[in-house]
Amino acid sequence: MSSGPEPGPEPGPDGPGAPAHRAEGSAQSYSTDAGRTHFSTSAESGLDAEASPDGPADAANAANAERPDRLAEAVALLTRIRRDGQWEASQTHESLLPYLIEESWELVDAVADGDRDELVSELGDLLLQVLFHAAIGAERSGDAFDVQDVAGALLDKLRRRAPYWFTDAGPHTDADEQDRLWQEAKDAERRAAEAAGRPPRGVVDGISWDQPALALGQKVLGRARAAGIPDELVPEELRIVHVDPVGVFHGSGSAEVSYRQVVREFADLVRAAESQLEVPAAEATAAEWVAAWPAPPRA
Repeated sequence: MSSGPEPGPEPGPDGPGAPAHRAEGSAQSYSTDAGRTHFSTSAESGLDAEASPDGPADAANAANAERPDRLAEAVALLTRIRRDGQWEASQTHESLLPYLIEESWELVDAVADGDRDELVSELGDLLLQVLFHAAIGAERSGDAFDVQDVAGALLDKLRRRAPYWFTDAGPHTDADEQDRLWQEAKDAERRAAEAAGRPPRGVVDGISWDQPALALGQKVLGRARAAGIPDELVPEELRIVHVDPVGVFHGSGSAEVSYRQVVREFADLVRAAESQLEVPAAEATAAEWVAAWPAPPRA
């Protein structure tokens, strides 16, 4: 798991400029090698649970109850590392982004490989990123947040969008109905935000434009379809990617760069058409989209 260059000597907890942190727990080990930073604990993950006379399920529950809280230990360790580590204390949300992206792609590879241990390891690397960002957030002045706030935000979102999971009965619906309820909740959140004075979110607003071109194209196409933009307005070069050293990619010489440009040009058309609609984009018909669509430039 890579987390950046090897840190230098660590300042003491009361050294100059040391940031304030929340209370921490015990930490076990912190090791580095050749420019790669590793965080680990010495607690054993395996447990020798005695067999329960009530069956394997009760034995599993008993074993889980006796297991150390590794998540709490990880949170405490990251708090200590953020405070005492010279390299770690200098990081920001922005400086950590390359590592977050790298770890995300390594998780994709682990899923593709199907290796259980590698998958667990890469998920741990992503968890490190979450805890690291939360530790940085705890230092903010006036609007600080920690990992408990992050978990709370997740639970609050699930309560709004899937409240049936917070009842003993659970969901009594199929996947399509669950998706419909989720989207309805998102729409309700959007309307509430607009009622509170937030500008309406456009069809392609809020998209991460730095993601890989194919993922970006898929996201933009998904937004366009959800908004009811008819297929006839979607250019063929956006729906069909030709990876060829000549042809559509001849100008830039890069399939990534050229397809990204195609996606961004289509997004610009969506924005221009949306600005001409007389109704909210979510309520526009296919005919209204066609009427609002910018005319192609003259040759």
